[in-house]
Amino acid sequence: MTFLRNIILLFIIICLTSCISKNEYGIVRPNKIRFSNKKCSDTNVYDKIDTSAIYVTEYKRPGEEDSHYNAYKFYSDNKIAFFINIKMDSANALNPKKAQMGFYATCSETNTIQIASHFVDGIYKSKQEFEIINDTLIIKTLKSPLAPFSIGKYYKQKLTTNELIYKPDW
Repeated sequence: MTFLRNIILLFIIICLTSCISKNEYGIVRPNKIRFSNKKCSDTNVYDKIDTSAIYVTEYKRPGEEDSHYNAYKFYSDNKIAFFINIKMDSANALNPKKAQMGFYATCSETNTIQIASHFVDGIYKSKQEFEIINDTLIIKTLKSPLAPFSIGKYYKQKLTTNELIYKPDW
Protein backbone atom coordinates (compact mmCIF):
# COMPACT_ATOMS: atom_id res chain seq x y z
CA MET A 1 0.00 0.00 0.00
CA THR A 2 2.85 2.39 0.85
CA PHE A 3 4.53 1.63 -2.47
CA LEU A 4 1.35 2.47 -4.40
CA ARG A 5 0.87 5.68 -2.41
CA ASN A 6 4.47 6.74 -3.16
CA ILE A 7 3.98 6.07 -6.87
CA ILE A 8 0.82 8.19 -6.90
CA LEU A 9 2.55 11.02 -5.02
CA LEU A 10 5.49 10.89 -7.42
CA PHE A 11 3.12 11.05 -10.38
CA ILE A 12 1.31 14.08 -8.91
CA ILE A 13 4.61 15.88 -8.20
CA ILE A 14 5.83 15.27 -11.77
CA CYS A 15 2.55 16.52 -13.20
CA LEU A 16 2.57 19.68 -11.10
CA THR A 17 6.20 20.57 -11.82
CA SER A 18 5.83 20.09 -15.55
CA CYS A 19 2.57 21.95 -16.03
CA ILE A 20 2.20 24.31 -18.93
CA SER A 21 0.77 27.66 -18.08
CA LYS A 22 -0.34 30.35 -20.49
CA ASN A 23 -0.76 34.05 -19.95
CA GLU A 24 -3.80 36.15 -20.87
CA TYR A 25 -2.66 36.28 -24.53
CA GLY A 26 -2.44 32.48 -24.75
CA ILE A 27 1.36 32.48 -24.87
CA VAL A 28 3.16 29.62 -23.10
CA ARG A 29 5.03 30.43 -19.89
CA PRO A 30 6.87 27.25 -18.84
CA ASN A 31 8.68 26.82 -15.57
CA LYS A 32 12.04 28.65 -15.63
CA ILE A 33 13.76 25.50 -14.35
CA ARG A 34 13.57 24.16 -17.90
CA PHE A 35 16.10 26.73 -19.17
CA SER A 36 19.79 25.88 -18.85
CA ASN A 37 21.22 29.28 -19.83
CA LYS A 38 19.33 31.66 -17.49
CA LYS A 39 22.09 31.98 -14.88
CA CYS A 40 24.72 33.78 -16.92
CA SER A 41 26.22 36.80 -15.19
CA ASP A 42 28.36 38.52 -17.79
CA THR A 43 29.51 41.93 -16.53
CA ASN A 44 30.07 43.13 -20.12
CA VAL A 45 26.68 42.07 -21.45
CA TYR A 46 25.53 45.63 -22.17
CA ASP A 47 28.63 46.23 -24.29
CA LYS A 48 27.38 43.39 -26.52
CA ILE A 49 23.59 43.82 -26.41
CA ASP A 50 21.41 46.91 -26.71
CA THR A 51 18.34 46.45 -24.50
CA SER A 52 16.86 49.73 -25.78
CA ALA A 53 16.42 48.36 -29.30
CA ILE A 54 14.47 45.67 -31.08
CA TYR A 55 15.90 43.46 -33.82
CA VAL A 56 13.42 42.95 -36.68
CA THR A 57 13.25 40.87 -39.85
CA GLU A 58 10.74 41.12 -42.69
CA TYR A 59 9.38 38.16 -44.62
CA LYS A 60 6.61 37.37 -47.09
CA ARG A 61 4.57 34.19 -47.08
CA PRO A 62 4.16 32.46 -50.44
CA GLY A 63 1.06 33.70 -52.24
CA GLU A 64 0.68 36.79 -50.03
CA GLU A 65 1.50 40.36 -50.92
CA ASP A 66 1.75 41.76 -47.38
CA SER A 67 4.98 41.66 -45.42
CA HIS A 68 5.18 40.12 -41.95
CA TYR A 69 7.70 40.89 -39.21
CA ASN A 70 9.35 38.83 -36.50
CA ALA A 71 11.54 40.41 -33.84
CA TYR A 72 13.80 39.77 -30.86
CA LYS A 73 13.89 42.11 -27.85
CA PHE A 74 16.62 41.71 -25.22
CA TYR A 75 15.94 42.57 -21.57
CA SER A 76 18.05 42.63 -18.43
CA ASP A 77 18.52 39.46 -16.34
CA ASN A 78 19.26 37.42 -19.49
CA LYS A 79 15.64 37.55 -20.67
CA ILE A 80 14.66 37.73 -24.32
CA ALA A 81 11.31 37.94 -26.11
CA PHE A 82 10.62 36.57 -29.58
CA PHE A 83 7.71 38.36 -31.28
CA ILE A 84 6.01 36.49 -34.13
CA ASN A 85 4.13 38.45 -36.78
CA ILE A 86 4.53 41.68 -34.82
CA LYS A 87 2.70 44.79 -35.97
CA MET A 88 4.75 47.82 -34.96
CA ASP A 89 1.74 50.14 -35.06
CA SER A 90 1.63 50.95 -31.33
CA ALA A 91 3.73 50.73 -28.18
CA ASN A 92 1.40 47.95 -26.99
CA ALA A 93 2.78 45.75 -29.78
CA LEU A 94 6.01 45.48 -27.75
CA ASN A 95 4.31 44.06 -24.67
CA PRO A 96 6.46 40.99 -23.87
CA LYS A 97 3.34 39.13 -22.74
CA LYS A 98 2.57 38.83 -26.47
CA ALA A 99 5.92 37.18 -27.21
CA GLN A 100 7.46 33.79 -26.73
CA MET A 101 9.71 33.78 -23.67
CA GLY A 102 13.34 32.87 -23.52
CA PHE A 103 16.74 33.41 -21.97
CA TYR A 104 20.07 34.34 -23.52
CA ALA A 105 23.62 33.79 -22.35
CA THR A 106 26.79 35.64 -23.24
CA CYS A 107 29.14 34.01 -20.73
CA SER A 108 31.05 31.77 -23.11
CA GLU A 109 32.64 32.17 -26.53
CA THR A 110 29.32 31.24 -28.12
CA ASN A 111 26.30 33.39 -27.28
CA THR A 112 23.14 31.29 -26.92
CA ILE A 113 19.38 31.73 -26.86
CA GLN A 114 16.66 29.33 -25.72
CA ILE A 115 13.08 30.20 -26.70
CA ALA A 116 10.10 28.18 -25.41
CA SER A 117 7.42 27.07 -27.86
CA HIS A 118 4.37 24.93 -27.21
CA PHE A 119 3.57 21.91 -29.36
CA VAL A 120 0.93 19.21 -28.99
CA ASP A 121 3.34 16.89 -27.24
CA GLY A 122 4.73 19.48 -24.84
CA ILE A 123 7.18 22.35 -24.68
CA TYR A 124 10.03 22.71 -27.10
CA LYS A 125 13.06 24.92 -26.41
CA SER A 126 14.83 26.09 -29.52
CA LYS A 127 18.59 26.12 -29.32
CA GLN A 128 20.13 29.06 -31.08
CA GLU A 129 23.46 30.80 -31.26
CA PHE A 130 23.72 34.51 -31.95
CA GLU A 131 26.13 37.30 -32.64
CA ILE A 132 25.64 40.99 -33.20
CA ILE A 133 27.69 42.57 -35.95
CA ASN A 134 27.23 46.34 -36.13
CA ASP A 135 23.42 46.72 -36.10
CA THR A 136 22.59 43.21 -37.30
CA LEU A 137 21.59 40.30 -35.07
CA ILE A 138 22.54 37.00 -36.69
CA ILE A 139 20.62 34.00 -35.33
CA LYS A 140 21.78 30.46 -36.07
CA THR A 141 19.03 27.95 -35.25
CA LEU A 142 20.73 24.65 -34.53
CA LYS A 143 19.39 21.47 -36.08
CA SER A 144 17.00 19.50 -33.87
CA PRO A 145 14.15 17.01 -34.34
CA LEU A 146 11.69 19.94 -34.69
CA ALA A 147 13.83 22.51 -36.52
CA PRO A 148 16.29 22.47 -39.41
CA PHE A 149 19.54 24.43 -39.28
CA SER A 150 18.91 27.99 -40.41
CA ILE A 151 20.47 31.44 -40.27
CA GLY A 152 18.39 34.59 -39.92
CA LYS A 153 19.32 38.27 -39.92
CA TYR A 154 17.46 40.78 -37.78
CA TYR A 155 18.07 44.50 -38.12
CA LYS A 156 18.28 46.89 -35.20
CA GLN A 157 15.61 49.52 -34.66
CA LYS A 158 16.02 51.96 -31.79
CA LEU A 159 12.99 52.29 -29.54
CA THR A 160 11.59 55.47 -28.04
CA THR A 161 11.16 55.96 -24.30
CA ASN A 162 7.41 55.29 -24.68
CA GLU A 163 8.17 51.90 -26.25
CA LEU A 164 10.46 50.84 -23.37
CA ILE A 165 7.79 50.74 -20.68
CA TYR A 166 7.29 46.96 -20.54
CA LYS A 167 9.01 44.38 -18.36
CA PRO A 168 8.96 40.61 -19.08
CA ASP A 169 6.37 38.54 -17.19
CA TRP A 170 8.75 35.62 -16.62
